[in-house]
Order: sequence, then structure tokens, then C-alpha cells
Amino acid sequence: MLRKQWMLVFMLAVVSLLAACSDEAEEQSTNEPHVLKIGHATAIDHFGHTSFERFQELVETNSDGQIQVEIYPASELGGEREMLEMLLMGELTMMAPASAILDAATKYMAVWDLPYLFTDFETAHRVLDGEVGQYVLDSMADKGLVGIAYWENGFRHLTNSVRPVTTVADMARLNMRTLENPMQIKAWSLTGANAAPLAFNAVYDALKTKQFDAQETPLTLMYSMKFHEVQNHLTLTGHTYSPWPVVVNKSFYDQLSPDLQQVVTNAVLEVRDYNRQLSKEDEQKALQQLKQAGLAVVELPEEEKLKFKEAMSGLYDDVKAEVGEEFYNKLMEAVE
Repeated sequence: MLRKQWMLVFMLAVVSLLAACSDEAEEQSTNEPHVLKIGHATAIDHFGHTSFERFQELVETNSDGQIQVEIYPASELGGEREMLEMLLMGELTMMAPASAILDAATKYMAVWDLPYLFTDFETAHRVLDGEVGQYVLDSMADKGLVGIAYWENGFRHLTNSVRPVTTVADMARLNMRTLENPMQIKAWSLTGANAAPLAFNAVYDALKTKQFDAQETPLTLMYSMKFHEVQNHLTLTGHTYSPWPVVVNKSFYDQLSPDLQQVVTNAVLEVRDYNRQLSKEDEQKALQQLKQAGLAVVELPEEEKLKFKEAMSGLYDDVKAEVGEEFYNKLMEAVE
């Protein structure tokens, strides 16, 4: 894990140096279309893939064929960290990964993983689409990435194969898969779980072989990845709202004409609204599907959610120290 983190930091340093030392990229021949290559981790029946397909349609149509979009779904190109490495090196053009994966590109991305920072969709959308959210996106520019907007993954919930989780105490000694992010590991360790990271594309097999007892993802992703086949219990914790920051390789973006840059940006923004509507429609549908598939569902009361937040509260001090008091206070003011 640490080796991967250091590799990404090294690659970011190389990309930053090249960007600082190089002149503007030579314009591509007008007779040859720009190829925008997208990689993502979701299954093709998930609304994440549908969102990229809509983006593809908009960009190819509105660019009059000057941009050709290729989509590689379902981790065809590797896990999200591997795809981020490809994005930084220009082997991939665009991603919308879990925000936790982008911790290597900007320290500010960590704020979105604070437990119970958001408790409803409206507040999450307002903050992400506002000044604070844009600041986080812009903070990746010197690392060779253009952050355009936030699409939606959804509120994350907990499943496991051992017992119903109705209190924080029930987390004790559960082998818990987390995102590949130190803050996520610490968050779940604070609940008493044995937390460890694993690439998303390896989670199903790890649950099936009992390498891990538990995992946490949004409901739609949970169902599309068939985690209900290898898990028994679902607890509706809603502990984190998970955005998908849409990021583009800066060298690719800078070689586009201003008009084509606007085509890409406008398409991301239009799909953002489409994506969030799909997320809303699919969430309740996924919950019913998970119940029908046999998962025993626990509706976690608000008082128990507060106890989960209290158990993980040390992360707030960690993030405040990392991003600085001024930005942290702006975030908290925006959330209120």
C-alpha cells in the first residue's frame, strides 16, 4: 500500500516537472480526431457506465467528430490506482474515480471522506458544486490533472457475512475491506474492525474466500457487483457521501482548442445532472433488489449513526491539520 502511494507521489512529481518545463503541446492535426480514452471500475449495467455513455454521445456529437471517445469499463485497464497512474502518464485521458483515490493528487480531496460530513444529497450537491468543491478540483492542476465537476456514486453503507451490525460494538474484529486510502483504514479501525485496503476489482473474490468479512459501498454499486452473493447482512449506515470527481489529463485538455475544451466541460456538467438523477432512481431500486436477494437489512437509527461518527471523530482533527484551519473552517461553514 505504502509502495503504491510513494509510486504515485513520484509520478506526480515527474508530471509536475514536465509540465513546468515544457512548452504548450503542439496542436493536433485537424484531420485527425482527438481520442479521449476513459477507464472506470463499475459494471456495464451500473449507472456510472451509463453516465459515461451519455458523455460519449454528447462529446462526439457536439465536437462534430473532432473528439472520439473510447470507454473501458469494469476495471478492464486495472484497479483505480492503476488507472490513475495511467492518467498521470497520459496513457488514459479521463476518469471519475472514488475521491479517496485522488489523495495522491491533492490533500484536499480527503475532506469528502469525513464520516457523516453530509447527511443528505442536497447539502452534498450544494457544497460540491460551490466554491469549496471547486477549490478542491482546482488544487490538482499543478499535478497534471484538470478537475471539472463531481458526478455521484452515492451514500455508502456496510455489509458483512458474520452478524447484524446494529451498534459500533458489533464491528469488533470484523475483517473489513476499505478503499486504498490511509484515512479509510483509520476510520474503520477506530470502530474496532480489522481494516485493510484492497483494490475494488478484487473485492468480490476476497469476500467469497473469506479474506474479508465486510465491505462498504453505495447500494447500487453493491448490487451491480453482486456482493449480495457473498454477504448476509446490510446495515444502512450512510456514513459517507461518495462523489466521483471527473478528472482529465491536463496535457490532453490543453492541446484542445478553447471550443473543444468547452465541449468537454459542458458535457461533464450536463451529465452531472443526468448522473445524479440516475443515482436517485437506482438507489431505492437497488435496496429492494438487495432485500429480495436475501440480505438481512438493519435500518441504523440516528442515535447509532451519531455513535459511529463519534467513534471516527479523530479523523476530523487529522483532516483539519492536513488541509489547514482556514480551508477546514470554510468547509464546515459551507456544510452548515
